[in-house]
Amino acid sequence: LSAGALQANHYMKQFGISQEDCARVVIKNRKDAQNNPYAQVVKETTVEEVMDSPMWAYPIKEMEAAPISDGACAVVLASRHKARALSKEPVWILGAGSCVDSHYLGDRDLTGGDALIRASNAAYGMAGISDPLEELDVAEVSAAFSYQELLWTELMGFCNRGEGARILKEGQTSLEGSLPVNPSGGMIAGNPVTVAGLTRLVEAVLQVRGEAGDRQVRGVSRALSHGTTGCCGQGQYVMIVGN
Repeated sequence: LSAGALQANHYMKQFGISQEDCARVVIKNRKDAQNNPYAQVVKETTVEEVMDSPMWAYPIKEMEAAPISDGACAVVLASRHKARALSKEPVWILGAGSCVDSHYLGDRDLTGGDALIRASNAAYGMAGISDPLEELDVAEVSAAFSYQELLWTELMGFCNRGEGARILKEGQTSLEGSLPVNPSGGMIAGNPVTVAGLTRLVEAVLQVRGEAGDRQVRGVSRALSHGTTGCCGQGQYVMIVGN
């Protein structure tokens, strides 16, 4: 939490991001979580309620942090030949990338995001994606705190640096937007800690299959899933799946 607060302060000061901008992430994700039967936190909220929730470590407030949840998920990985034999609707891994940054916070730029930039670019290169905002249909992003959804979407190239709050406010990352981000509600709505990143992949697969229920995005053929480990996104993992 304290490390996240350091990163949040640096990011918000560097790009002029307000606390209200971060609060809107919570509002979007809680709204979408109502469509997810696996979500833990589904009550809709307002900017005022988020701003009034207890301060945990400035500027992160209670409602802006992912809850601690119990949960499990699993995937079956197989060769192309075996996958066709096992499933009528296999979902293919189109691209994947991972990168781990320096361990010590003082050895890296907390908002520079080299690990995520490298991981996402590797995945995009394999999948033949040059403009993720236009070429992806949905994204499931691991964000333990509200500000991270804005920061990670910038580092993955959904928009220019400092514009994550703008595309959210414009509705581009909403369920009906050009690139819905976390239609499941994301980690803000439920955080099965050990499998939080794998849960993002499962959600992406469900979207590609058209099996995401009321949280389904129309016409999904390529979905991004993102996981992260370590303080302030030390390890970053991106996978593109599709049909």
